[in-house]
Amino acid sequence: MITFNDTAIGALEFTVQWEQDGTTHEEQFLGRKFNPVNDVFPRGMRKALEGKKPGESVSFTYEPRLCIPRHRESLIQSFDMDRLRPKTVQGSPIIARKGRFYPQGHINGLLDVYPDTLTPFRLTELDEDSFTADRNHPLANIPVTITATIQYMEERGTGTYGSLTHWREKICDWGPGMQAKHDGEPTDFFHPAFFDRKNTEDTPFTPPSVDVTAKKNLEKAYARFIRPDMRVLDFSMGTERPQGKFDAAVCTFSIEYMHRPVDIIRYVSHFLEPGAPIVIGFSNTFDESNVIQGWTEMHEFERMGLVLEYLRFTKLDNQAGTLSFRNDWRQKDDPLFRETKGISDPIYVVYGHKSK
Repeated sequence: MITFNDTAIGALEFTVQWEQDGTTHEEQFLGRKFNPVNDVFPRGMRKALEGKKPGESVSFTYEPRLCIPRHRESLIQSFDMDRLRPKTVQGSPIIARKGRFYPQGHINGLLDVYPDTLTPFRLTELDEDSFTADRNHPLANIPVTITATIQYMEERGTGTYGSLTHWREKICDWGPGMQAKHDGEPTDFFHPAFFDRKNTEDTPFTPPSVDVTAKKNLEKAYARFIRPDMRVLDFSMGTERPQGKFDAAVCTFSIEYMHRPVDIIRYVSHFLEPGAPIVIGFSNTFDESNVIQGWTEMHEFERMGLVLEYLRFTKLDNQAGTLSFRNDWRQKDDPLFRETKGISDPIYVVYGHKSK
């Protein structure tokens, strides 16, 4: 059987786990084309993978500075408000809110940043005249555990070594950490038009569907909390009003359309037994006419932070956490296989529990 070595290529399943403010977070990311010769692996991982077979794993816990770029005070800067670009590339107004993330290219005049730079910064202070931008990685001060599991391998078919992938950047940048609070303070997501929708009528509609792999990932996430013998309250769109008591609650591809989500979740809570889990799943696709405006303004990982806030408001944030599944294989017979380059729709899950 082939083992991990310089002549092998294949795929690695990466899992990144961390805890912040008592909330557990987990990101699963499929590394589709590893190359042991060229690729840059997290510290110690390349050596530990040597000789491993498909299905085997290695895991490392990295303290701050040992994997994620170190926190630098010089990357926390204050600017006059006129330095913040007033509109996005699409022409939508940029509504500055404390704790939110925005592309660094939205700050005019940074010497080391281009106007189209998407690397995020966090807006940590805000008043009428100025704002403070933290350009550090959101996990810079957080220990992270990274596990790499070999999904499959094959012998390299040619003598060339292909391109280089920096796996820490691939799996940890552009999202993980953005769903958490800043210094323990809730993010100020909300503004007067946050829950507005283009379609003001409560007419029935069908949310966009996700691919088969994404559905399986969502089922896999739900299975962590839902046993077959549980009475489950499904408060997704189109479901009936609940009656009686339930052992768990789920909401699938619906939270992004609720203009009164806290009221709905608080109502659901009355039907849950003490200790019951509540699990909310969504993807990055949505019906543009019916989605709330605030949802469209946020990065995908920030949306998990928003849903965590819903759970906090309704006191269902006990043993809370997030799960994400990204870059998985899309089935080859999927009609969007070519258009999506074979990448499955991402899945995001937020969960909490009712107090016992």
